[in-house]
Amino acid sequence: MFPVYLKEPGFAPPRDPIYYLVTRDGLFQVKESVAFRSAVRVEGLQWLEAHQEGVTLKLPPVPGEILGRAIGLFREVFRRYGSEAIVLLHYDPGAGRYSLAVPDQYVGGGHLTYALGPTPSGLVRVGTIHSHAGAEAFHSALDDRDERHEDGLHVTVGEMDGPVSLSCSLVVDGRRFPLMARDVFTAIPRDGDPEVWWDALVHIHAEPPPRDAAADGRPSGV
Repeated sequence: MFPVYLKEPGFAPPRDPIYYLVTRDGLFQVKESVAFRSAVRVEGLQWLEAHQEGVTLKLPPVPGEILGRAIGLFREVFRRYGSEAIVLLHYDPGAGRYSLAVPDQYVGGGHLTYALGPTPSGLVRVGTIHSHAGAEAFHSALDDRDERHEDGLHVTVGEMDGPVSLSCSLVVDGRRFPLMARDVFTAIPRDGDPEVWWDALVHIHAEPPPRDAAADGRPSGV
């Protein structure tokens, strides 16, 4: 076996004729001979066991009532503003119970802006559930950017104007791992459309019109 080094600040090449170097850009096999010095990218160390990327959701399934509550809010936001909305999913390890929180957000034009804020003491922020207004559920390039540094479960709910679609995934270190909705949620109770979460609407604000807009919100002439 050959030695393995980490390329940390101040790293000085060792005298080993062959070694492996772990860097920000990956793993390299470095060779030093009388004739040449090389650094060749390698996939792994041949004498070690293989391993694959993967994620496992360790928490219990999210109750369908929780998802239904989010959908009821999303439908009302879509009806009022034609826009997306978002809720945060929390878990209480002591009680074994999920809950939703609604961050203050500005919505309009099929998009939204929001701030996460602090997680309440004793709770774990599991991830987010957000709507895609009238579009189908998928994880967009904007979702990828927003969730790049936000490890956790991220759920998109689409088609607020009809039967909803769902797209679920776990994001870890910027990598997205799709999950089946049935492995994330229990069934939503079949007792009609989910009720509107009226109290949560105080956190949903219409996006201010652009600065060059007229008083009625239409863009001013240039």
